[in-house]
Amino acid sequence: MSSDLDLLEQEEDDFVIPRKDRGDDEMDITPMIDITFLLLIFFIVCSTMDPTKIGEIPEAENGLAISAKNSAVIFIEPGGGDDVVLSTPDGTQFSSDEDAQATEIIEYITSELEKSLGVSKQHVMLFGNENVEVGKVTRIQKIIGDAFEDLSSTYIAVKEQ
Repeated sequence: MSSDLDLLEQEEDDFVIPRKDRGDDEMDITPMIDITFLLLIFFIVCSTMDPTKIGEIPEAENGLAISAKNSAVIFIEPGGGDDVVLSTPDGTQFSSDEDAQATEIIEYITSELEKSLGVSKQHVMLFGNENVEVGKVTRIQKIIGDAFEDLSSTYIAVKEQ
């Protein structure tokens, strides 16, 4: 009987499927990187740099003349660091706190537009210094745009020195 058992074990060993070596599960991306660099070099070498195909920048145009007398005017001057100093034509400065500043801007423009019944102030003008960052002017413009939806446009003037 033991010989029959040995014979069965030998037959089972003949039918065993060899297992794959699963030690290397990572994919080698070196060929993919090589192809990427070859394509990049190909496109750089084959592309042409033609300066006539560069888009044209439009010339600056003067719009309609807007009178400061008929507008609510806010002066924007650079302050210390990243801050700006906002003031009215009579020299009154707005608060340096951004939340309080937003409230003061809205109150000022509202009072300017309401008190000018005979003069018809319909515009808002922001006078800025060339050293004022665009983001600061945009923040003020956004405050005005959000508060006065019926206001068609805000005019920005930059003074170069």
